[in-house]
Amino acid sequence: MAIYMKYDGIDGDVTETGHTKWIELNSFQWGVGRGIHTAVGSAAERESTAPSISEVVVTKENDISTGKLMQEALGGHGKTVKVEFTRTDKSKQDVFLSLELTNAMISGYSHASGADRPIETISLNFTKVLFKTKQMKDDATEGQPFNVTYDLETAQLS
Repeated sequence: MAIYMKYDGIDGDVTETGHTKWIELNSFQWGVGRGIHTAVGSAAERESTAPSISEVVVTKENDISTGKLMQEALGGHGKTVKVEFTRTDKSKQDVFLSLELTNAMISGYSHASGADRPIETISLNFTKVLFKTKQMKDDATEGQPFNVTYDLETAQLS
């Protein structure tokens, strides 16, 4: 399995067909939460808050994209960022999960190293997310796709 990121206007080192010049990621973290209050004795009348959407946090090794990503962290403007999770299917990489972030900006950028190749941790803030997933069946065939879009500016789910 590999995770790739395409940051609009910034090339990476990937040569895999379908993700040429994308950036290879080591890890990805993102989540959604919402407060739900259940009063004792009235579970049918639960109340919830609006969802809290976390920033996307990725890690990657130092590569050709490092300088331009640092430049974006210091003063970039909203860009489109795509992240795709792939698995090997016969002789090709098959995308089974993807996110497209609209108006994304780097809100955090750091380097760390233990005498090996530096690892970068990048936090991405965005105003809209398109989440796409495909069911992966046990026999390695694709199931039905499912898409969710959430616009943080308007709090609209579609």
